[in-house]
Amino acid sequence: MRELLLPKFNNNDEDCVLVGWTVDDGAAVSADAVVAEVETAKALEELVADADGVLHRLVEAGARCEFGRPVGLLFDSRQERDDYLASLAAAVVTTAPEGEGEDHDGGPDPILSDAARTLAQDHGIRTEQLRTLGKRVVKASDVQRLIDQGFMDQGAASAAAGASADAAVVSLSPHQRAVAAVVSEAHRTIPAAFAAIAVDLTAFRATRGGAPYGLVELLVKAIAARHADFPLFFATPGADHTLTLASAANVGVTVDVGTGLFIPVLKDAARRPIGDLADDLMDFRVSALRQNFRGDAFADEAITLSLHNDPDIILAAPIVHPGRTCVVTLCAERSEVALTEDGTPFTRPVTTVAATYDHRYLNGRDAVRFLTAVKQDLETTDAIARLAG
Repeated sequence: MRELLLPKFNNNDEDCVLVGWTVDDGAAVSADAVVAEVETAKALEELVADADGVLHRLVEAGARCEFGRPVGLLFDSRQERDDYLASLAAAVVTTAPEGEGEDHDGGPDPILSDAARTLAQDHGIRTEQLRTLGKRVVKASDVQRLIDQGFMDQGAASAAAGASADAAVVSLSPHQRAVAAVVSEAHRTIPAAFAAIAVDLTAFRATRGGAPYGLVELLVKAIAARHADFPLFFATPGADHTLTLASAANVGVTVDVGTGLFIPVLKDAARRPIGDLADDLMDFRVSALRQNFRGDAFADEAITLSLHNDPDIILAAPIVHPGRTCVVTLCAERSEVALTEDGTPFTRPVTTVAATYDHRYLNGRDAVRFLTAVKQDLETTDAIARLAG
């Protein structure tokens, strides 16, 4: 018997969602065969078997799994798998706590595996409903069958009864389910704080001319230029209140062209010419449309730039992704009325640049200092020339 381990598909995530199995439980598989699809925060990946064998699935589709942990077992034969299941069922029965499992009629309650118990609790499946299965030992796949047949708790049933009979039900795509899992984890574990600053774009407009770059590329350069001065903004949180500092200013940039949210990474953005960054961003948008990102496109992200620069967006506060300490936001350009020193009104182009940050590692004063430094680079003619040079 061999464990089917989940490899670490990228350095930014600690886990992923097993979207679905491509091989039936108990089926024979060959080495290098694709047995499951998993979704990280960045892309859909294929899990392949590393040896011939008979597959036994340890987790259900839709489960969140940690990298390096087994999601299945590969047995040399079906008989070996059957013997394993028989011994497992016997162990579960004999180790049930004393007194557990008696229903009100004197009959035994079914014994649930850990995965089955969690699934039943999440969906409000009650013991009397589990008894309808007629099984002494209940697995997660048995509970899923009840869910598929429409069993639910009374609260869910009431909500369903109140819905229109012809109401449409839409299932999330595997990619969006992965996004949902990341968002839930971020809100559960990261105490995020937020700061925003106005940036005058007059100097940018005056100096850009016909240069083959835009505000996004210039902001990437301005963020990357602050790597040495603000290393904790580019760090990866670890155990015991530690941070691993990034060796280069690798800036992930959100790309959403209607095919889902992706965050490909501009590697070593501080040292690379701004024209190269512009070319990479265009390639990322094309890859998002075609759904054909390179395997390393999402690796080694140190800080995130979240683009909310559609017209009229004046403020946005995205999540801090697990594994990051800061995400910078760029909002839309807009006109603002200001006053000269003698009180004469005039209009100027402005935008909002913001930072959402993990307050366990970064404080408000540091966030303001970081944003102010970026603002100065975007508003100063000499700094713009240096970044774009």
